[in-house]
Amino acid sequence: MPSIVAIDIGGTTVKLALVRTAADGQSHDILVHDKCDTGPHDPGTVIVARMADTVRRMLDKTGEKPVGVGVGCPGLIDNKAGVVVVSANLPSFKQFPLAAELTRQLTLPTFIHNDAKAATLGEYNFGPNRGTRHMVLLTLGTGVGGGVITGGQLITGADNGATELGHVKVDYHDPAFCGCGKRGCLEAYVGMAGIQRTAATANPSWHLGTVTTKSLAEIARNGDPIAEQVFITVGRYLGRGISNFIEIFNPEKVVLAGGASRATDLFMPGIRQAMEAWCSFAATRDRTQVLATTMPDDINVLGAAAVFLNAQK
Repeated sequence: MPSIVAIDIGGTTVKLALVRTAADGQSHDILVHDKCDTGPHDPGTVIVARMADTVRRMLDKTGEKPVGVGVGCPGLIDNKAGVVVVSANLPSFKQFPLAAELTRQLTLPTFIHNDAKAATLGEYNFGPNRGTRHMVLLTLGTGVGGGVITGGQLITGADNGATELGHVKVDYHDPAFCGCGKRGCLEAYVGMAGIQRTAATANPSWHLGTVTTKSLAEIARNGDPIAEQVFITVGRYLGRGISNFIEIFNPEKVVLAGGASRATDLFMPGIRQAMEAWCSFAATRDRTQVLATTMPDDINVLGAAAVFLNAQK
């Protein structure tokens, strides 16, 4: 079974793993995890050198000889050229030849993709939803990302910029600001800042920035009705977005990933209310399963490994 270097780049931290896969690319084993600081304002070459040093440390520890490198990176990614066109959280990566730099440092073939699209490939290749030919995946965390599999193929668009699902508009009446500079985006309500704003409005003692999705979920599961209602309110916005995705893509499954996916059970009442209100066709609504990934901790590095495997096909 060959191994792959899997790299998930975040705004502050890079998560790395060595992933061993079966010949068919479907079964997997994560041999070792590691991480390093991104240093978002450091030069891109410095960040790559830091990642390469971490990879060498993993290889020394395991004795593995990987066949290549797969990377998930936030932002607009030219996956064919291996270039990060622009990444809001990584300003030094603008028009940055990330794949070529990693290949130079590690002497291994390297392929890169947008991080949410990579996570979608990870779910499609390795999760219990493996092989689902029509699937939407949403990554819920600081922001909201998305990827879509239709007919067994990842949708990428003309510039690999398709399926920016977090920026689908879900409110046109006094819409909230989004980090992208526009208003009314799904991310403005379901991303971390949106959840914190809804929580602070519902209970002023939950000041902006003092609660997280995890801490709020603990409060809700302990029976606090205000916290429960926050999740229902946010879930309604999430359900509006999901309703749009059902109308456009007619998926079999909508999979929720990212840290906030651990609160899927709390979001679900609001999601269901919105789907009842906004989906035009009961047949496509009712055939769509909305569920959480079973791999919230590993979906991103597995997605990075899947980027490499997908590029080999």
